[in-house]
Amino acid sequence: MQLTARKVPVSALILGAGPFGCGWAGDVSEDGATATVEKAISLGIRYVDTAPWYGAGLSEERVGRALAEIKAPEKIALSTKVGRYIVPKASSSSFGDRVEHGYDFNTAAYHDNIPVWDYRKDGILESFHQSQARLRRQFIDCLRVHDAETPERWEEASGADGAIKALASLRAQGQISEVSLGFNSAEYLLKSVRHFPAGTIDNIMIARTWNLLDTSAYELLLECQRKGIRVHMAAIFCSGLLWGQKTFMYSSNVPTEYAEKVKRWEELAASFGLSLPAVALAFAYLPACVERIAIGVTSPEQVELNVALCNADVPVALWRKAKELGLLPPLLEI
Repeated sequence: MQLTARKVPVSALILGAGPFGCGWAGDVSEDGATATVEKAISLGIRYVDTAPWYGAGLSEERVGRALAEIKAPEKIALSTKVGRYIVPKASSSSFGDRVEHGYDFNTAAYHDNIPVWDYRKDGILESFHQSQARLRRQFIDCLRVHDAETPERWEEASGADGAIKALASLRAQGQISEVSLGFNSAEYLLKSVRHFPAGTIDNIMIARTWNLLDTSAYELLLECQRKGIRVHMAAIFCSGLLWGQKTFMYSSNVPTEYAEKVKRWEELAASFGLSLPAVALAFAYLPACVERIAIGVTSPEQVELNVALCNADVPVALWRKAKELGLLPPLLEI
């Protein structure tokens, strides 16, 4: 796979609006969300990613409100996700085991709703129409199938009456521009990329499995490069651990081996006069098929800190040294 040491331009960043849903990153106020979007736009970010899952629609509502209030100098691209739609908790019992019991966003102060999962055509269209209303936008630039990464969910999404075909139809009708997938599982992303004919999937969003601590998406990236599928990266800082925070993949439980590996990466980055976050951002952009990188933020200050990481000159020598030290697998050719 082609890995190229290239600088990350601000234009490659996606504003990840997941934290606006008040989950793992804590509470974010209405005004705080708007100010964060405004700061991102002022610094050159032109793409926002959200999903119904983030706060049971709260993130989408806040993104829609912010974009309606802010006078952007040019068009802001917008992506959201399908596979879940939102219902009042009072009526959720009628949805049985489709209610998302793993939902852990703290939204009681804002609404009393909850997501239910559904990767069938009617459920996808319901999710899409709800998102259009919350985002205050009829046309969505990129629509991603979200978290179809169990056997049951994947089969439902991939079937004749499933999410992928529904999204392809929306694209053909001109209601969306791009069909995408957004999973945590590299295994299920690879299965999807191989299952559907070329041209079905425009891009994918990879979370958790391509970063300084986990390179298990390598085979998936190879396949995307072969098929011309563009890649958007997410969770490249491991939900804060690579930014010096004590959280790892949406949890306060940091495995010892990862904490030790972070220290070794910090030492290596410092030896080249670089910060660990700058190296983490550059690593995510190494594969030639990577087009964009999503950064989840909670405040204007965090936007500024992430934008400041862009255009760092990370030399090839650093990556080669990382391989020598066993921080990166030897199969990576840089």
